[in-house]
Formats: sequence, structure tokens, C-alpha cells
Amino acid sequence: MRWTKVVRVVAYGVSEEAKNHLGGQLWLTRVAEQLTYYKDLEVIKIPPPKFGKNRVKNLVNAYIQGFKVLKLRPDVILLNAGKDGNAALSLLHTFLSRGSKIYLPIFHYEPMRIGKHNWVGKFLAKVLLCITYKLNEKLWKEAPAIFVISESAKKEIAEKLGIPEDKLILTGCGIETHKDDKKIQKDIDFLCIGRIGKFFHLVDIWKEIRKIKPEANFHMAGIGRDNPTVKELEKIGNFRHHGEVSEEEKATLYNRSKVFIFPSLYEGFGIAVGEALSYGLPVVAWDLPVYEEIWGKSDAFRKVKPGDCASFAKEAVFTLENFEELTKEANLISKRLKTDWKDVGRIIKEVIVRNFQIK
Repeated sequence: MRWTKVVRVVAYGVSEEAKNHLGGQLWLTRVAEQLTYYKDLEVIKIPPPKFGKNRVKNLVNAYIQGFKVLKLRPDVILLNAGKDGNAALSLLHTFLSRGSKIYLPIFHYEPMRIGKHNWVGKFLAKVLLCITYKLNEKLWKEAPAIFVISESAKKEIAEKLGIPEDKLILTGCGIETHKDDKKIQKDIDFLCIGRIGKFFHLVDIWKEIRKIKPEANFHMAGIGRDNPTVKELEKIGNFRHHGEVSEEEKATLYNRSKVFIFPSLYEGFGIAVGEALSYGLPVVAWDLPVYEEIWGKSDAFRKVKPGDCASFAKEAVFTLENFEELTKEANLISKRLKTDWKDVGRIIKEVIVRNFQIK
């Protein structure tokens, strides 16, 4: 006999605003949309806690939002609310709602970093970071399952975080639908989309590109418009950061662009890379195992040894100068992805329901 109740699922970390659909938040938002199609699931979407530059206020917001989630008395929580949001829910769940099962995705391994502080600030930051890590580690240990989006991510997460591989469920990933508009002029040479803090050596790469091709321009979009890196890039010249953009604005940027550069060192998939390829943008990125797994080898996807900024710049300029020949191949590469959001939703639904069966 099977469990017949409707399972209440809270997707915590879903974007309410169109301008926030990037990376992990995009993944959870699309998964939640797919789960709403199943009649045996009641899906409630809750945005992540608001965050800003004040860490104390961020923590307060995280606990307030976590309490709101638990008040809904969910059977299941799909959790991707950021490190502070996850940590707060981990602590609250211990005392307030042990009945809810918490599942979470881990997209890739990335070491936690501490920003610039005086010695007192650095000490307090380390203490807070340690507490945050331990509360997140508690979630990993207690979760019935953890979702990963590539075999490369699964292997790295098992190795770096010590999570048993049989607990890591491979879901794959989808990418956003390609919206081509040939009427739009391609006036952007290089485009990069994502949280600016995740990219390594971005300033050095842009300096090297400008040395080779001074007339080139570079546009970015995503979280981090107020990051100091933006000022450094602006000083180099021919750079513009668009901030957080809507889906329509993002599609326009892809259509206006020729080459996509993505110097991230920690990726479990790289959704923006897949989107760029689908728009016919050849890609230049650091050489990470996941790219070989998902996209294979291609002249339209040029991978560079991490940290070699001069080679990255040369590959970027070569790709720009050969854009016309590479664009069709880029679009063909994007079709190698066989998974879509419907497949991801189905896998997650099956895992959730399996825990509510009576044998």
C-alpha cells in the first residue's frame, strides 16, 4: 500500500523576482515549477532571506525567514537559501520541526573565503564561518538525499566534503530556452553573466585582452554591480556592468554578443555556459572536468589552464576574430545536453515520494 497523502513541499530559496534567475537559484526555481505539475505534491515557494553588506542584519533576516518556513509545517523542504539561510534553518529545524525532511542541492565544492578585515574582524569572521560550516555540515549528514547536477560534481563533493556517494543523487540540469533575434546588432565583443565574486583573475584577463585588442568591449550582468572589481574593470576601459537583469534583458545581451567568457574555478555544471552556447556564442573558460563531461571537445569551447591569464586572453581574441566560423558549432554543442527541467523535476519528485511510501 502506498502513502496517499499530498506531500507538502516548501521550496526555500526560489526567486520571486525575474532579475534573480541565475545559477543555483535558477535551478531551484525551475525545479519548483516542475514539481507543481504533480497532484500528489503541494508546492509552496519561499524566497531566500534578503541580504546586504551588514552581516548581522543578514543573519537576523535568515532566522526570521527560516522561522516562516517552519511555521508552514512542511513534510519536505527543498533548501537552497544561501550559506546563512541554510545554516539558520539547520539550527531552527533542530529545535522546532524535526518532522520535516530537508533535501538540498550541492552544485559544486567551493572553499569558504573570508573578506578583508582587521585582526579582530578576521577572528570573528573565522568563528562565524566555522559555525556556519558546521550547521551546513549537519544538513548534509541528516538529509535523506543530496542532489548533484553532474558526475564531476558528485565525485568532487564526495571527496572534498566526505559525503557518501550513494547519498548523492544525480539529477542533471536544464538550460533556458534559446530566444534568437537576428534583428539585434551584435555590438558586444565579450559577455560574462554570473555573480562577479565567483570569477577569478577577471581584471587581469581584461587587461591582457585590451593589450591585444584595444578596441574590444566587455559587458557583464549578474549580482555584484557594487563589487570593487567593477571599478577596476571600468578603469581598464570599454567595460559595462548591467547589474541584475530580467530574462528578457538577459536574452537581449546574449543576442548582442559574440563571445562568452566564463573564468569561474568552481562549477558543477555552468548553466550560463549552456545558455551562451545555445545562442551561438563560442565560450572561453578555465579547464574544469565538468565541461569535458557535459560538452566534450570543440573548437567553439576553448578551455584554458586555470590562472594562465595571457593564454585566456589570446584564446578570447582568437575566438572573437573567428566568431563567424565558430557560432554554428557553438549552437550544435548546446544540443549535446539531453536533460531538460522536466527530467530534473521527475527525478526529484520520485526521490521525495519514495520517502512517503508505506511498505
